[in-house]
Amino acid sequence: MVSQFLNGPPPSGCFMVGRWHVEPAASELQDGDLTVRLRPKTMDLLVVLAEKPGEVLGTRDLLDRVWPDVVVGDASLSMLVVELRKALGDDPKNPEFIETIPRKGYRLIAPVSWIEAPQATRFALVGAETRVLLVEGENLIGRDPESRVRIDSVLVSRRHGRIVITGENVTIEDLGSKNGTYFNGNRLQGPEPLFPGDRITIGRLAATYCFVIVSDTATVTEASKVDSSEQ
Repeated sequence: MVSQFLNGPPPSGCFMVGRWHVEPAASELQDGDLTVRLRPKTMDLLVVLAEKPGEVLGTRDLLDRVWPDVVVGDASLSMLVVELRKALGDDPKNPEFIETIPRKGYRLIAPVSWIEAPQATRFALVGAETRVLLVEGENLIGRDPESRVRIDSVLVSRRHGRIVITGENVTIEDLGSKNGTYFNGNRLQGPEPLFPGDRITIGRLAATYCFVIVSDTATVTEASKVDSSEQ
């Protein structure tokens, strides 16, 4: 879910700036399959600019926000701006993201949309060595960087399948993947309801999971016995 926040960013901290998906905690920018890692200070600068898109932020203000406990000069800020522009693919002569305001500072001119933190549920997928907590709404399965259940395998499609949770109702469906999604041993032909203990195999043998209720210790323990040879 994406929305504009008048009183600052939501707890998730993630946001879109132009075409880029920004994850401050991971210090990463994502545009489709392209992932760019930023230095922590460079990400700090982007976050500060994104909190007030379209507003001119003075050099002194930016220095105080990015280096709150250290005294640094304007050159340090200029270097960060150069780094950030390079990461975003921005041209300072014809900016799409960061505009320089001579003798004043900088402003972020690209549109910014903050992403609300997803609502947690009591459901999860448990594999031989992993557990993925599922959220309300759509949980994408695949190679896409945006996938809730991300599987890096050539046997898995970019948008392979999805699990949709609406309250206590949970369904799984394949999204036209090449190698299929298997539900309790049978290839999915349409949406199916999920219940604790159901087994899901993605892309033939790329990954196998058990659907569980995380508050049910017995179910989680049993699910942890998923044979890694199946994956």
